[in-house]
Amino acid sequence: MTAPHPVAVVTGAGSGIGRAIAAALVARGCRVVVADLDLDAARRTVADLGEHTVAHRVDVRDTAAVAALLDAVERDLGPVEVWVNNAGVMPTGRFAEQDDATLDLVVDVDYRAVVHATRLVLPRMLARGRGSVVQVASATGRKPMAGLAVYSGAKAGVIGFTSAVRREVRGSGVHVGVVLPYLAATPMGAGIRPQRGFRAVTAEQVAAEVVRLLDRRAPVAWVPRRLGALSRAFESLPLPVQDRVDDWLLSDRIGLGDRADDRVGDRVGDEGRGHGGGRAARG
Repeated sequence: MTAPHPVAVVTGAGSGIGRAIAAALVARGCRVVVADLDLDAARRTVADLGEHTVAHRVDVRDTAAVAALLDAVERDLGPVEVWVNNAGVMPTGRFAEQDDATLDLVVDVDYRAVVHATRLVLPRMLARGRGSVVQVASATGRKPMAGLAVYSGAKAGVIGFTSAVRREVRGSGVHVGVVLPYLAATPMGAGIRPQRGFRAVTAEQVAAEVVRLLDRRAPVAWVPRRLGALSRAFESLPLPVQDRVDDWLLSDRIGLGDRADDRVGDRVGDEGRGHGGGRAARG
C-alpha cells in the first residue's frame, strides 16, 4: 500500500466480524470506512476505534447506494485500497419451510451484493494497478450444512465467483481473496452449538486472517487454518461415510438446532435477526 493511511471500506462493520476487521485494519495503518445498514452501530464503532474511522450507512442490496458510497469515499478520503465484503445474513431452518422473502434476502445479501460491490470497485483498482477485494464467505460454502441450504449455496457461489475473478485479474496488481470462517462467536452465531469436538472462532480470529490474507496476497484463508485440511480430508470420503461422520459430529444441530431464537445477525446491521424455521428480519 502506497498512501500514508490507505483507505479501506468494510461492509457490515457496525458489530461482530466486521467491527473486528475494521479494528484490525486501523491497527494496520488504514483509514477505515465503517459501512453498515445500522448507522448508530457504525457510529458506535467509530467512537470506539478513533480518528482514523468514519461511519457511513449503506444497504448492500442497493447497488446504487453502494456506488454512491464508493464515489463519496474516493472523493472525500482518496482511492479505496481495500474493500471487504463482509455484510451477511444467516437464517437457519429447514429449506422446505422457508418463505420466499427469506430465500431472497440470503441470495441478495450473501451473494448478489458481493458480486455487484466487487463489480463497482474492481475497475477503479484495475485502472490504478493496485488494491485488494476481500470476501468474507464461510466454511459452509465448502462444507454445506443442513438447515443452511441457501446460505451454504450463496457462500459456495461467493467462493467460485472470487476464484474466477482472481484468474481474470492475475498480473494486474489487484488482489482478490476469500476468507472462510467456521461458526463464529458473534451475535449472529448466538444460540448455535458447534459440532462435537469443535469450538466457535472469535471475530478477532477472523479479522487476523483477513489481515494475513492481505499481507500475503493469498487467494484463500480458512479460520481456523487447520479447517482447510480437515475439509479436504472430509471431501475425500465416500458420501455414506461423510453422512456417518456428520451424524457422529452432530453437525445438523448447527442449522437445525433448537436455540436459534437467541441469534441476532451481526453483519447486515439494524435488527438482522435470524430465527429457526427460516425467518430473518430484514436488516
